[in-house]
Amino acid sequence: MKPFCRYPLARAALTVAMLPFAGCTLFPEARPDPTRFFILPAEVGATTPVAMALTLRPVEVAAYLRNRPMVVRRGASEIEFREHARWGEPLEHGLARVLSAGLRARGVSAVPAGAAAPVLAVRVLACEGAADGSVIFRAAWELTGGASRVTGDFSASGLRWDVKSEASLAIQLGAAALALADDIAATAPLKAPR
Repeated sequence: MKPFCRYPLARAALTVAMLPFAGCTLFPEARPDPTRFFILPAEVGATTPVAMALTLRPVEVAAYLRNRPMVVRRGASEIEFREHARWGEPLEHGLARVLSAGLRARGVSAVPAGAAAPVLAVRVLACEGAADGSVIFRAAWELTGGASRVTGDFSASGLRWDVKSEASLAIQLGAAALALADDIAATAPLKAPR
């Protein structure tokens, strides 16, 4: 019996058959993770003297916002989760952080729960970008203290984001949260803390 290498035609056929596998490896190359993480910025201007103290309850967000991916609305009932653009902290924590900073800049200081101060509850109903470049941010809030109760419904307006840049969406949603702080501070009856 002749060795395999003595059959040039068989050797050529085997070489041609192996060509599709020439660039393959048994171990795929590791690819860099394209995921980017964002936080809501809290760019506040000059602060005003403290005129009110309140207790800020944990911010509530709609259930679909509790996921880490950023949300882009494509229609009345269609949303897209941007899997490679994620929040670097739970969205409700980021909103509470920005809201606290915004209120503090407007003369409203936060005190620990249980203190004799009005209680602010905030529920964020929408916090996303739209596919057309608009920003959708809606929140309902309630300030209770003693026998008084003040409520508000807030919708951000006039904010736009670059639909190719999730960083611009994070910036605009941070601006919307600061505008919510403005709305609360302007509507709530301000009383100096004791």
